[in-house]
Amino acid sequence: MNEKIKLRNILGYSSINFLGSGAQGLMSAWLLLFYTTVCGLDPIKASSIFTIARLIDAVGNPVLGFISDGFGQTKLGRRFGRRKPFIALGIVGIAIIFPCLWIAGQSFSYYFAVNMIYEIAYTLIFVPGTTLPAEMTQNAAEKAKLIGGKQYCGTLSGFISGLITAYIFSTFGKATAQSYWYIGLSWGIITTIALLFFLFNVYERDPKTVVYEDAAGSLSEVFKKLGVDLVSCMRLKAFRLHSTMWFLGSVYKQLQGGVLTFFALYVLTLDTVNVSAVNSVSSGVSLVAVFIYIILAYKFGGPKTFKLGIGIIFVSLLGYVYLVFTGHNSFTFTLFFVFTVVNIVGKAAVDYVPTYQMGFVADIDEALTLKRREGIYNGINGLFGKLAAAIETSILGIGLAAFGFVSSSAKDKLVQQPPSAITGIAIVTIVFPIILLTITWFAASRYKLTKETHKLLVDEVNRIKAGGSMEDVTPEAKAAVEVLTGWQYEKCFGNNNVAYTNKSGGFNNTALN
Repeated sequence: MNEKIKLRNILGYSSINFLGSGAQGLMSAWLLLFYTTVCGLDPIKASSIFTIARLIDAVGNPVLGFISDGFGQTKLGRRFGRRKPFIALGIVGIAIIFPCLWIAGQSFSYYFAVNMIYEIAYTLIFVPGTTLPAEMTQNAAEKAKLIGGKQYCGTLSGFISGLITAYIFSTFGKATAQSYWYIGLSWGIITTIALLFFLFNVYERDPKTVVYEDAAGSLSEVFKKLGVDLVSCMRLKAFRLHSTMWFLGSVYKQLQGGVLTFFALYVLTLDTVNVSAVNSVSSGVSLVAVFIYIILAYKFGGPKTFKLGIGIIFVSLLGYVYLVFTGHNSFTFTLFFVFTVVNIVGKAAVDYVPTYQMGFVADIDEALTLKRREGIYNGINGLFGKLAAAIETSILGIGLAAFGFVSSSAKDKLVQQPPSAITGIAIVTIVFPIILLTITWFAASRYKLTKETHKLLVDEVNRIKAGGSMEDVTPEAKAAVEVLTGWQYEKCFGNNNVAYTNKSGGFNNTALN
């Protein structure tokens, strides 16, 4: 990992977010609406497609992380790497299946099947792909460049997708099957090109520096190791707090991305072209916000930056409350535009900070276990992301149905919704986010990750690995290790039962002598 991060590496890694933010954002904003207003599925059936597919696939996230962590020990892994073979397979899947999500007139079984395949392909790319900042460098500044670039690229992809959807809706119709098909086809092509650029411009950790955990010698040991890894990750304080911020923040992001379209169309009576234009422009504004958050997160730490973003979001939610009570008038679109821009600026922090923090979790875990377990952590992180997406679609679909939302088909225009449905959409848009983000605020307040505490921890890990004595620790390094791991210093560096040990193999590498 002594190789210097180059511009092409930053741009290459950043391109993964044409899938992570671009494709996912497009799906959150329009796919449920497409299924309920063009394909004629009722909200519960439509939302269950995403919920079931994501819940099933969620189980595969930590499994894939577990497999990719050890894949470097195989013949194929030694030749091509332990991450890239999975990424390449996933890119093929995305190229084929993404446009298929947007074909109208198909059955429930068809939509479930193509969404299931999409989720699997997405996981094959994102679980191993997002381990790479920790694989490529341990330098906090370089990690900030990689992760910040990824966030920038996600915002840029949202801006581009907004322009594309606005153009297609204005050219081919606001609620036609043809419009949605062109959206899916065009973004599928763009995403595939971006992912290929990603694949060929990133690199993995030098195989000679990878310390593997004890090999699981039997099928029962394989499942035992997986279970131990899943539980042990939550024993790391940094990851528990990160997971709270990431999981609930992801539920909020997914929910806001999906319900805001319904809020604009049905509560504020705007149209799809207006919504696409707002999404595109607000994403452009987010580019500036992300730049500021990158600086703030590096200088003051991710948790404080995260809390700033939450405060900004709360301001925008108050604006939405005002719009609900004033009703539609000549200023509605202008005010919606302003409040949505404010919301996007705040949401950029909720999106960026957990991704930024995730690049440091493996370093903190190494202080606890003396292992490099990027894959399993990213697998569990991905699991929480999939669970968040599944919960979001359940809340939105079941909530819409419970409040009496009326579905329509491609032959119909947007039908008038009953007052109960309007009320339900407003509640999901405003009240739920307040509850979710308040909880994440408290988690961020307890997380003490800064570039200073991270450097102290990494330097201490390197000192111990070089043969230094734990008795010679400085008070500052000891405090940093303890506040980030949540463990007493004396029980860190493998002096615990956190990492997996294959006792049947007669070899224990989890404790220092």
